[in-house]
Amino acid sequence: MDASERNFSKKEVNRSGHFLASNSIDSTDELTLEKHLEIFNYWRGIHSYVMNIIYMNLKRRIYNNPELKDIRNAIIAQRLKRTPSILSKLNRFEKMQLSRMQDIAGVRIIVKKISDIYKIRDNINKKFPHKICSEKNYVNNPKPDGYRCLHIIFEIKGITKQKYNGLNVELQIRTELQHQWATAVEIIGLYKNTSYKSGLGDEETREFLCICSNLFARAENTPIDKRYHGKTEDELCLMLKKLNERLNILDYLRGLIVAVNRQDQISRKRNSKTCLILLKLDEKVLSLKNFTNEEDTQIAYTELEKEITKEKKNWDVVLISVNDMKKLKNAYPNYYLDSRRFVQTVQSFIDRVSNHSKP
Repeated sequence: MDASERNFSKKEVNRSGHFLASNSIDSTDELTLEKHLEIFNYWRGIHSYVMNIIYMNLKRRIYNNPELKDIRNAIIAQRLKRTPSILSKLNRFEKMQLSRMQDIAGVRIIVKKISDIYKIRDNINKKFPHKICSEKNYVNNPKPDGYRCLHIIFEIKGITKQKYNGLNVELQIRTELQHQWATAVEIIGLYKNTSYKSGLGDEETREFLCICSNLFARAENTPIDKRYHGKTEDELCLMLKKLNERLNILDYLRGLIVAVNRQDQISRKRNSKTCLILLKLDEKVLSLKNFTNEEDTQIAYTELEKEITKEKKNWDVVLISVNDMKKLKNAYPNYYLDSRRFVQTVQSFIDRVSNHSKP
């Protein structure tokens, strides 16, 4: 029987999550590993169905609702959380249980400006078929690392198959500037093999990224971190310039180029529903493959993750759906190692103080 058709208890799910997060693959026999991977992939896999329910609802309301007609150019995408990210989160938070993790399924909306975030939020609050569990406003209350976004957690209700009821889906709504910043954090983390978005990594790089975030926030008239209260914009730009001279981050990002495997290049097929993205970090090669069948998609995704885990390959794989396949690169530029917009924006801040210093 296919794992997606089985029902594992939450106790089994939590046990497998804990096992995979706390045990070395090398010291685990193959049968035990396969058993826990089956349960883990079952739990993540059933989130795909509920994630698509939220995705389609949001897509319809943005494109069909007269109240939101001025933001129909928004990018809407969905993705299941990657295995390394799930296991890392289980390790970071001692009391976290896999069955209670709320962001395994994620939908992302990227908009032009701050007011668009709240238009969507207010529209959702008026009437939504599934329970809104919580809202976290990281726009007005950014995380210490500089992360800014609006998060809404949904709980699925009223589905015929009971295994889907009670599952959570996380919605992230962010502006293009906030998306530029988050993309750069992901790319730097990928290549330094450090999760800067989890507060890890060297202090100077984290400071550089945090100053960037606060300058972006000033540009969008949103609150800045209290650490920088009393600092003028030019003072922040000068701090950024000096850090970049020491760390050479912008040149580092400019130098990252990925080759897209043309044979696997995704077409713009209208019947394409999902895309499997495989980034081979050591080779800097990106492969893309379309799927129209959910079962084939999950099988391919699971097999690739198993191969990466068992053979410790320096690859990164993610399964994504986006409202317009032509916008895939805009929705997930980190997999293309594309931080050009971020680099241009940050360079403009540095140039401002560089020009001031010229005689």
